[in-house]
Amino acid sequence: MSVCSISIFFILINIFVSPACVFASLKYPSNMDLLMEMVQVAAEDALDEMIVSKEVDSPVIFVADEGKHDANWLVRHVLSERLIDRGFSVAIDSTLYESSRFRLSFRILDMGIKARSGLRGNFAERRSRITLALKLNDELNHKILWQDEITKVSSDKVPKRYLQLLQHSDHEFAKTDLEEQSWNKFVEPMVVSAVLGGLIYLFFSNR
Repeated sequence: MSVCSISIFFILINIFVSPACVFASLKYPSNMDLLMEMVQVAAEDALDEMIVSKEVDSPVIFVADEGKHDANWLVRHVLSERLIDRGFSVAIDSTLYESSRFRLSFRILDMGIKARSGLRGNFAERRSRITLALKLNDELNHKILWQDEITKVSSDKVPKRYLQLLQHSDHEFAKTDLEEQSWNKFVEPMVVSAVLGGLIYLFFSNR
């Protein structure tokens, strides 16, 4: 086969095979899509319980993160959107903090995606999780008006061959932590049991 023929062969593979893989993967949400949905649900449930003084008209809320996490920007964005939907004005720039009586701070306690695959089978269970701690302060009166900690977990099953494709992201928090079972987990207990059984047998047979 000539070099030209080989090149044409690989081009045809890219044209016909790659789109098929991408199309098939579209049936399953990407890791970023999963985490975005988890943050949205957590924010909705948490803000439903948030209490703001009714004496203040159209209060400005300063949204601030506590602690370092690569996904702080994502949570800040979602919280800001949800607050605006509820009629609040939002400040995310620390230079505007002085005009905000209320400060909504958040901390990402846990966030990630784990996938678990068995010894056999073509699918892996993908489990996504997030835990957020939120606190609303009245900076004028130096009071904590509300605080909450919320956890959301979801799971689905995806083909093992799509795990790498679905986690495609520049962000480490969206990477898949894959846990694969191995035969060692089954063989080692059996070996230990067999050895113990043999020792017990020898002990009693020599008495």
